[in-house]
Amino acid sequence: MIFFNIIMPVFVIIFFGFIFQKLKNPDFKSISDFTLYFLTPCLIFKGLVNSKLNLSHFITDGIIFMVCLTASLWFISFIVEKLLKFDSLKSSAFSLSTIMMNTGNFGIPLILFAYGQDGFAYAVINLVLFTFPLGTLAVFIASKGKSSIKNSLFEILKVPLFHAIILATIFRHFNIALPDVILKPINLIGDAAIPALLMLLGMQLARTNLGSDMKPVFIATFIRLLVSPIIAILLCNLLGITGLPYKVLVIQTSTPSAIIPLLYAVNYNSRPDIVASVIFFSTIFSAATLTILLAII
Repeated sequence: MIFFNIIMPVFVIIFFGFIFQKLKNPDFKSISDFTLYFLTPCLIFKGLVNSKLNLSHFITDGIIFMVCLTASLWFISFIVEKLLKFDSLKSSAFSLSTIMMNTGNFGIPLILFAYGQDGFAYAVINLVLFTFPLGTLAVFIASKGKSSIKNSLFEILKVPLFHAIILATIFRHFNIALPDVILKPINLIGDAAIPALLMLLGMQLARTNLGSDMKPVFIATFIRLLVSPIIAILLCNLLGITGLPYKVLVIQTSTPSAIIPLLYAVNYNSRPDIVASVIFFSTIFSAATLTILLAII
């Protein structure tokens, strides 16, 4: 039942995006920008404003969790790269694929389907927290240390996602009620972001060119889908995180490899074929791993 009620709807929408890209070959960047700069901020804003949960304590735990999980995965990828004697380009691609998970396009809809609006509120905070390594450390790894993390941090602060978070925080803190004439359109637009995010993932998969160097691909997929959940569960137990926050943190960080690092890999020529292949296979295999993980927790 978990597969058909939670996982299957996610992959059906991804499949629609895949077919749409193959048949119509639309302007991917325009659709991506529309989703990033318009739909997603409304989704984030309405999710936080409408939530009745006290999220302040979760933020502290979430920051510690994010730092520890990112550091653990980076260390593991470093050990594997040294043992298998990867060159610098392959090492960059491998690290990007294992450390950076898809908490947004895949994670947000998945949590909403699995745990409803309360889970979604936690997922939004988690998405924001993991955006920092995605926008800083990922660039640093892809560029092999040539790009400044400080400069990368300033760049991600320009993303409308953070503006939506700040506005929602202000409205929550001062208990400001928006009139229906404003809130209803925001809610409707935000609802459209869920299928749009999954469609974009499907469209990206349709645009993926798989590489031929499969050894690092399957090892990275193994770490992303099987090792990462184990670390996440251990960290939650160590930090005393329980209940719904525990479920959201574990599931959302056990998602396939993120798409954004692929753009970095292409930009810095850091074996984008490996990154693209890991995104493709980790997304496909996650149907099984996430079904099992949801059943367990």
